[in-house]
Amino acid sequence: MVLAKLAITFGLLGWLLHNVEWGELFQRISAVRTPTLILAIILLVALTIPVARRWDLIVKALGGNIGFFSALRMILMMVLVNQSIPSNLGGDAYRIVATTRSGMPWKRATLAAFVDRLIALLALAIVASFGVLILLDHAELENHRLLAVVGTFSIVAGTLAAWIFFRSTLASKLANGIDILRRLIAALGELLHQPAQAIYLVVLTIIVQVVTVVVMSLIAINVGLKVPLFPILGVCALGLLISRLPVSLGGWGVREGTLVLGFAPFGISREAALAASITYGLTEFAAAIIGGVIWVIWTVASDTKAGKKRQAS
Repeated sequence: MVLAKLAITFGLLGWLLHNVEWGELFQRISAVRTPTLILAIILLVALTIPVARRWDLIVKALGGNIGFFSALRMILMMVLVNQSIPSNLGGDAYRIVATTRSGMPWKRATLAAFVDRLIALLALAIVASFGVLILLDHAELENHRLLAVVGTFSIVAGTLAAWIFFRSTLASKLANGIDILRRLIAALGELLHQPAQAIYLVVLTIIVQVVTVVVMSLIAINVGLKVPLFPILGVCALGLLISRLPVSLGGWGVREGTLVLGFAPFGISREAALAASITYGLTEFAAAIIGGVIWVIWTVASDTKAGKKRQAS
């Protein structure tokens, strides 16, 4: 699996970077203003706060109790691990182990991690779907307005249908005999039987995804992409969704390919699209490193404080 991800990542990057104008590529990357990069990094680091809140609530809904600050420390390290190794499983494995140390059974902790990933992916899919509708609207196809309205209705109707399904007895009956599916449906049922909390989780996650798309779009604008704002948001939303699929190393390669293809109809060169995607990827990595430094400082301070308490007692 890891070898396949490496092959896809380096294969796509090699193909995309083949015959590019390196001078233009580096010129566009270096044109991004420092204040923009600092703002982007701050926003990406700050997004660990709502992600940690979501993780804390999911664990609590499934019978665990880790607390917000413990959840935040887990998310900081998870992001760093996921950015540093060729698999997202490393970061999830870390938070599962850390959660089990708080007393939650490992099966429940694993299920919580799966539910968290599912909610994040579904929220991103919703955001990306609206991005696609925006692109359709600007494509000026025949009946494009009707397509946008029908598409929006389909997204809302699909979300409500999924909500009703996972709360129904039919879902439980269909899962009989498949243990992992039964556990998943039971976990989602526990969340959805608390409508206010479930809505809060979904809205919180959508906000995280929207801010991430805005950060990517801000970087795209700064590298000089001359495209209207809404199409930029649409292409970046789609690129973010594709990059989150577990098919490449940290989303590299597939994200670049999506932006190159997505911006091509607007007359954007391969170099410009690549500059936007590469700069965003490096910004994400920088934010992960800063989060890791915060985790180290926090952990050392916490361990030192705990050691002093033990000595005092």
